[in-house]
Amino acid sequence: MDLRFRTMLCACLGFGLLFSGCEARPSPQTEMVRLVADIHSYAQARQPGFLLVGNGAAGLLEVTRENPEENVARLLSALDGFLTESVFYESVEDATVPRSAEMAAYLAAMLAKPLAAGKAVFTLDYVSDAASAAADRAQGRAAGYVSMTVPRRELDVLPQEPLTGENSRSVARLAAVRNFVILLNPGRFESRAAYLAALRASPADLLIIDLYYGAAPLTRREVARLQEKPQGGRRFVLAYLSVGEAADYRPYWQKHWAAKRPDWLAQPNPAWPGSYRVKYWSRPWRRILYGSADAYLDEIIDAGFDGAFLDVMDAWQTFQ
Repeated sequence: MDLRFRTMLCACLGFGLLFSGCEARPSPQTEMVRLVADIHSYAQARQPGFLLVGNGAAGLLEVTRENPEENVARLLSALDGFLTESVFYESVEDATVPRSAEMAAYLAAMLAKPLAAGKAVFTLDYVSDAASAAADRAQGRAAGYVSMTVPRRELDVLPQEPLTGENSRSVARLAAVRNFVILLNPGRFESRAAYLAALRASPADLLIIDLYYGAAPLTRREVARLQEKPQGGRRFVLAYLSVGEAADYRPYWQKHWAAKRPDWLAQPNPAWPGSYRVKYWSRPWRRILYGSADAYLDEIIDAGFDGAFLDVMDAWQTFQ
């Protein structure tokens, strides 16, 4: 093979490039923004006012050669809210320490963009001591965020302390939310009834939960009851939807994938056994996410949720 052709071939085989003519493909950042924008358009056509909150999207707010300004503008248009984890604290060698000044400044600069656009900005930090939790929430309030702390990354417990800004008002806009609860793993509850009762008792303006309890999705009636705050007023209830990872415990998972993974399934995530990064731009994955009666987003809409919590939006980093 001619050396010059081999050199060109190697340059063309990286992610974001097509072989024919070495034509540039969309970057992994652009592909993620496109997916979220398409989910937004589809959801609005099905249920106007359907809310989308993205998790792990802070890096997509940075303008770079691979993530131009139009990507940032499109993302700000598609999402109603942005949640970022570990904003004020991070884990270093099993210890929880404050974020470095450099990273704190970077995150503040990125999150200033959705704030300026009138979007809701939520933060979630993993701290177990009361002093750090109080400091975290104070920093969040000062920055204009809605901040929450939890002791466990498994997100399987409800907070025991009073929530900041508890109120009996009905929430009409996501930007009006003053507090939230996120509980994605209900396995610690002894029954479906106990799980739903605990959620109903929460005074939060916003609940972020899973569509499923066990093998069965929540019903419209169950979701409608969760939308009522116990102290009075209407709240938002969002359902979890991972756009960047697939999991072997989800209803779409096929048993034969364990022996031979489909092409759109990428490497496993060692931090979460049973989870796999996905080539999120692929048609098979998009069909799992939305567009048919048994697609995940469509199930969320049919169950009466106010919106979806789009997780693992930072999956683009895997494919740089």
